[in-house]
Amino acid sequence: MISSQLLFLFSALGSINGIFLALYLFTRQSHRLTNGMLGALLLAIGFRTGKSTFYYFYPDIAVEFLQIGMSACLLIGPLTYLYVGFHLADLRQSAPGKHWRWHLPLSLFIIVIGLIFPYSQYPYIWHHVMRWIHVYWLTYLLLTGRQLWKSRILLTNTTGWVSRPALLLLSVYFSSCVILIAYMSTPFTSYIVGALSFTFSIHLTALTFILQNDAKVDASKKERYQNRKLIEEDALALLALLNQTMHEQQLYLNPNLSLTLLAKKVGNLQTTVSQVLNEHLKKSFNLYINEFRIQHAKNLLINESHLNMELVAERSGFNSSSTFFAAFKKITGQTPASYRAALASAPSSASPTGLDTPSASPQNHQVSSLP
Repeated sequence: MISSQLLFLFSALGSINGIFLALYLFTRQSHRLTNGMLGALLLAIGFRTGKSTFYYFYPDIAVEFLQIGMSACLLIGPLTYLYVGFHLADLRQSAPGKHWRWHLPLSLFIIVIGLIFPYSQYPYIWHHVMRWIHVYWLTYLLLTGRQLWKSRILLTNTTGWVSRPALLLLSVYFSSCVILIAYMSTPFTSYIVGALSFTFSIHLTALTFILQNDAKVDASKKERYQNRKLIEEDALALLALLNQTMHEQQLYLNPNLSLTLLAKKVGNLQTTVSQVLNEHLKKSFNLYINEFRIQHAKNLLINESHLNMELVAERSGFNSSSTFFAAFKKITGQTPASYRAALASAPSSASPTGLDTPSASPQNHQVSSLP
């Protein structure tokens, strides 16, 4: 009796915590679409695993509740795909594509078809369709895996390890995979395994984040200890060396350029380089590098008019066109196409022939701002 109660508790724990966590995510202001998709995904999995738990212990449960749980499976795959897509767009600092709007309506349409043929009246249809619902879920997981593989460079930090934001992304994806495997293997295991796998996944992810946060705090303390203040003369000398190195070696054309690599090129700690950029230019490393890339892109847009935008982005050191468009609009206030069109319609204006140093002089650093 006690073991049965404990099994019920652990089975329902994931579903309950997932639903409460979803409600919390819906209230967050930052990255509303990304958090909204994750919240919706947790709700869908929560309903699915909640149905499994109650049906396992109370098989006389109303058939309407069974249908709600099984219909939730139609949303888990698309929501996993959309959450990963939105999260990757956040990492790129770009807007997500509009194609995502087609995925949820398709799943909702299938759910409406299910309402026309309810489980209470057509149980034999639902038993046969359930395996195809799992295939539908699996298809979206494969598409999501393809997204992650194509964007793998975004998921690592400067040391080559998985970054903290990517850790959540991968945890959600692999949790969805584990839960699907648990449900597809129920003929050989037990029906309650799916609910237990969700409880295990959600708490393992939380524990990983707690440990990761502790490691981050320790690293931050160590960095503060090493990050000693530079005197003004040394800081300006380092800025001059940074700009000279960027011009002569054109490091910004390397799409994989990192703060670690740049610091190594100028013979300084990455914390020192970051401190100088932030305190004297009021810029992050990404903004500093992107200003060189955008200046290079401006030259290409004017002097190489035969190049399309994808080639301009690639030759300017950007990993993708979407990142290029976002950075160009942020730094110049206009799109690459409008910039090219404006200068093309004004032939008398002076076109750039070389790179300018992006706000590197001491006179300019007071008006620069962080991205």
